Amino acid sequence: MWHQNAVLIGKAALVMQGLKPPGEHLHDFDAVKDIEAYSRTRSIEREEIRVYRWRVPRRYVTQRHGMWVVEPEVSVLLLAIRGDWAWVCEALRQGLVSPESCRDARSSLSWRFSRQRIASALADINLRSWSVPELEFGRLLRAVGITGVKPNHAVRAGDRRYILDKAFEAERVALEIDGRMIHGTAEGYENTMMRSANLDRSGWKVLHTTPTMIRQHPQFVLDWLTSHLHRRHRPRVTFPEHILRQIMAGVVPA
Repeated sequence: MWHQNAVLIGKAALVMQGLKPPGEHLHDFDAVKDIEAYSRTRSIEREEIRVYRWRVPRRYVTQRHGMWVVEPEVSVLLLAIRGDWAWVCEALRQGLVSPESCRDARSSLSWRFSRQRIASALADINLRSWSVPELEFGRLLRAVGITGVKPNHAVRAGDRRYILDKAFEAERVALEIDGRMIHGTAEGYENTMMRSANLDRSGWKVLHTTPTMIRQHPQFVLDWLTSHLHRRHRPRVTFPEHILRQIMAGVVPA
């Protein structure tokens, strides 16, 4: 059933290369609905298996556990073009790829997708987001022209090391996007409070927001953040709130 020259691509390839998929799963491959691959000579479409007739350059192909797979950057770029950002953000968070390595692999899919679509995907990958809400807020910051931000920036507070979702080092301001899955449990809540206290003692002002706040009230969150920023880092343009929501969703390019 499996063609010996087929090359795995997409989610299955990333799991094969060590990615822990987003969400909770008993087995990592449970998160993969369809196994995707390509072959230079044939295409196959069967239940849960799709083999495309594609021609990805050989330099982007490697072996893993006795199977041919594309380099992770190719899979991440493909998923980004498709808009499957939860997987892209996980690959960035786990260090499987970087914005720089993805940019170096842009020619891997140039025969299949337009330069504009690849550039748009790379621009969002370059926001260095580790979750979809972080990506959405990163699009907002880019669109309105807020500068000085360092995404997922490591800082020391006392004897602790923390990763800040959006850090503005010049102002010593951090914006944290707190989801319920991690911060909504009793343990998560206590950890968040201790984290904030340690950062406060080290001179950081922490602004806690949520994915829902950002999606429903983007202008409020932007104004709140802006009130803590130096003039040189503040927004250069403004948009109606319905346009801000479209920018976050990637419907309107920023």
